[in-house]
Formats: sequence, C-alpha cells, structure tokens
Amino acid sequence: HYFIQSNLRSKIMVINENRWIFESFRDTLAGINGGIAAVYTTQPLDTTKVKMQTFPNQYSSVIRTLSTVFKQEGIRGLYAGSIPAVLANVGESAVAFLAYGRISEVMQKLTNCKSHDQMSLLSQAFCGAFSGSCASFILTPTELVKCRLQTQYLSGRAAAGVPTSPFPMFVYIVTKEGPLQLMKGWTPTLLRETWGYFYFFGGYEAGKRVLLSDPSEVSLWKTAISGGIGGTLCWGFSYPIDVVKSHVQVGNHTPIKAAKEIYSQYGIKGFFRGITPCLLRAFPGCGALFVAVDYTKLAFNRVVFKEY
Repeated sequence: HYFIQSNLRSKIMVINENRWIFESFRDTLAGINGGIAAVYTTQPLDTTKVKMQTFPNQYSSVIRTLSTVFKQEGIRGLYAGSIPAVLANVGESAVAFLAYGRISEVMQKLTNCKSHDQMSLLSQAFCGAFSGSCASFILTPTELVKCRLQTQYLSGRAAAGVPTSPFPMFVYIVTKEGPLQLMKGWTPTLLRETWGYFYFFGGYEAGKRVLLSDPSEVSLWKTAISGGIGGTLCWGFSYPIDVVKSHVQVGNHTPIKAAKEIYSQYGIKGFFRGITPCLLRAFPGCGALFVAVDYTKLAFNRVVFKEY
C-alpha cells in the first residue's frame, strides 16, 4: 500500500514539474478534434462559399450553388476538398490552440494575472491574433490544394489532365509549379488569420463571460453558442480578405491585383460574394469546434491532472 502511494506521488510530481508539456499536448489534441468536428459539420457550405467567390457569374445564390453542384458532381462534389480541408483545419486548429495556450501563459506573466480567465478580454483577443498568425503557415498550402480541387471543373484544370484528388494535386503543384507555390496566397492568409482570430477567440471568450457564471466551466450548449459567436465575428470581419485569398490561390494574381480586379468587375459587393454560406457555416462549425476542444480538455484534465 505504501509502495502504491509513493509511486502515485512520484507520477504526480513528474506531471506537475512538466505540466507545460502535458498542457501543450492537451491543447494540440483538442485542436485536432475540434478541426475534424468543424469540417465534417459544414464542408458543403465551404464548397459553396469558394465557388461563389471565384465564379460569381455561374453561382449567384447558396441554394442554386448547392443544387447545381449536387446535380453535376453528386455528394462527392459537395465534399470536394474535404480531405485537404480536414488536414487544413486539423493543422490550423492544432497550431492555433497550442499557440493560444502558450501565448496566454506569456500574457499572464506580462499582465500579472494568475490565470487565463483573469486576463482582460482585449488581452485574450490579442493572444488569439498571435495564434492565428502562427496557424497561417500550416493553412496556406492545404487551403491552396482545397481551393484548386473545389474550382477545377470551372477553371478548366480538370479537363487539362490536372489531378482531381488531394495528394496527386499536392504533388502536381510541387513538381509543375515549384515547392514555393505551396505558399501562394500566404500574405492574405496571414492577414485573414491574424485579424480573424482576434475576433474568433475574443468573441468566444466574451460569449463565455456573458453565458457562464464561471468562465472555466464547460457547458454543451453555452460553449457551442460562444464558439458560434466567435466564428461568426471572425468571418464577418475577415471575409473580404478571404475573397482576395481565394482569387490569388485559384488564379495568377498578386493580392493587390486580385483586389483591384474584384473591385473593377463587381464593385464593393465583390468582396462579400459567398458570405452567406460562410456565415451559415461559421456558427455551427465553430460551435462544434469549441465543444470538441473544451470537452477534450476537460477529459484530459480529469485523466491526467485529476481535476474534477
């Protein structure tokens, strides 16, 4: 009995001494689960968004786009690019939540706060912005592949013999266009992620403060609503940058040239083409993401840190 207690105390000491390592693993795992949940909840609306952004003359409404894609390409067309989307979201969420946790620890020391929940909402939002900039490095190549797959039937690339599945498309870009092309669209992606994640985490933390008496509490529907608020604010404020990013990755434009072309052809409305499916997707998708993240953290804390 004494040996068991001594062994248990030793394990607890090891965990406490290396707590930041375990927390980093927890946050990464939570981000992975959140990314998977978000994609499969809303992928058809993401496909709709990209098509409306890049080919607005053919796709003028959400319902028309969904029905046309389903008739022409079937259910597979609605989930076109879902594998790179999963990789993108898993990579993005894993890096974002890992960075958010670690940057939050630094911010706590700078602001003399004892915990994350004691930080001001503005400080939490800035932690989110920095985490978004980190995620942009992972997100750019995976979103490039996704956007190419979602639009190739319209851009003529499929007819020209370009691959129609994720990994061959990845190899095609590397071999035919060069490895550096995988980072095509990084600048608008960086701007979108930094700006968007400020509102993403800021909106989520604000929602928790309003809905929960204790921000550290986990509640299924309250967490989902808070996550939905964060996601809606994120995309609402960063959407014009996303439109430019899609044009850069699908076409052969610089960000400035793409923005000028969008404005010259469609006016200011061109920067908001496809925003309806995007916002429809943002609330449930980000709600599912934060539910998966928070419950993964809760389970991990109970198993590893014995927190109840």
